[in-house]
Amino acid sequence: MTDNHQSGEKYDIGLKEALSITLGALKQVPPVTLPVEEACGRVAAEDLFATVDCPSAASSLRDGYAVISKEVEGASDARPVRLRVAGTSAAGDARDRAVEPGVAIKVLTGARLPAGADAVVSVEYAREEDGHVLCYRNAPAGRNVLFQGTDVASGERVAAKGEILTPGLTGLLAAGGVHRVPVVPMPRVGVVATGDEVVAPGRVLKSGQLYASNLVTLYSWLRHFRMEGKTAVVRDHPDTIREAFSAMLSWADVLLTSGGAWKSERDLTVRVLEEMGGRVMFHRVRIGPGKAVAFGMIEEKAVFCLPGGPPSNEMAFLQIALPGLLQMGGRSPHPFQMKQVRLAETVRGDIDWTQFLHAALEKRDGGEWWVAPQQLKSRLQSQARADALIRVPEGVRAIEAGERVEVQVLTPL
Repeated sequence: MTDNHQSGEKYDIGLKEALSITLGALKQVPPVTLPVEEACGRVAAEDLFATVDCPSAASSLRDGYAVISKEVEGASDARPVRLRVAGTSAAGDARDRAVEPGVAIKVLTGARLPAGADAVVSVEYAREEDGHVLCYRNAPAGRNVLFQGTDVASGERVAAKGEILTPGLTGLLAAGGVHRVPVVPMPRVGVVATGDEVVAPGRVLKSGQLYASNLVTLYSWLRHFRMEGKTAVVRDHPDTIREAFSAMLSWADVLLTSGGAWKSERDLTVRVLEEMGGRVMFHRVRIGPGKAVAFGMIEEKAVFCLPGGPPSNEMAFLQIALPGLLQMGGRSPHPFQMKQVRLAETVRGDIDWTQFLHAALEKRDGGEWWVAPQQLKSRLQSQARADALIRVPEGVRAIEAGERVEVQVLTPL
């Protein structure tokens, strides 16, 4: 590793240090307040408390008859208890009703429990005749009753700060009277692909050109993690690149660039970042693929300059940029499931860096998971079909077939 002491830029650093610098530099996006029905999938920006009881009054869980439990003790098929029916109550009925000794009130599911009643005899254990009901089962106190505040009580914490709001939690918040929710939004991300040979999808492709597949892959990862993004494809010219950077940063919290991150005279992204007053915090990380990645800041905006080769581009994003983006959204910077599996064949690394290999998982007889590096006809094919990444740590030359290895799982198993 080398340091540029004048600028503070670090070159050729390890993955752990690069990730530490990234996470240390990026701040959480300021919270916003959303309607509760739009908060699902977001992170709670603070502890969230119910403001009302749910239910707001004791209610019936079943169609049946609200009774005084002591009056139906011992009720059976042979010895039913006979009570006078003093009306019917349905959910939403605002009339105040009361049960007196010798009386039952017919209730439908969700109806308020009448005053004096403490249980409901289910309709299948009762028969109505001549204004009375015959109860064939007992109903201990609380039977078929949902008491006030059972689902959620006023003042109860429904969601903790930093918790991801699931559909169930948003429903519980609504039940508890919460209709506006402060959440941490995911960062907005601009993606700029550079290169005279790179063409935006849908444009006419000339000989020697290629479509901006990196742009699509990166944007798709952003959408996968519920981030809003914008994209642009620009030519290899400093002024054009600078204009694209400025336009994206006027909207985005973070800028991702694709291509032009190495050291030749045509690799302009890091140079333009510096010319715009950006502070480059590191450039080149000891990972393969993905070594040419750079990270910097323009005022409060983060910029990740990613390599142009498709495997390098995606790997630098997944291992360095994505953790930073997730942390900005209040989430764990480690989104992928880590799984111990058996290695199907020997894999080799480089003692000088951390090597990642696109791999395929397979569940074999006996239920054990195995992993093998993808060896398809092209790097794009291997990348596209991978459902896991094998990591060979820096300093390790090889991991032998049959050994257990921890992999990052990219797709649901």
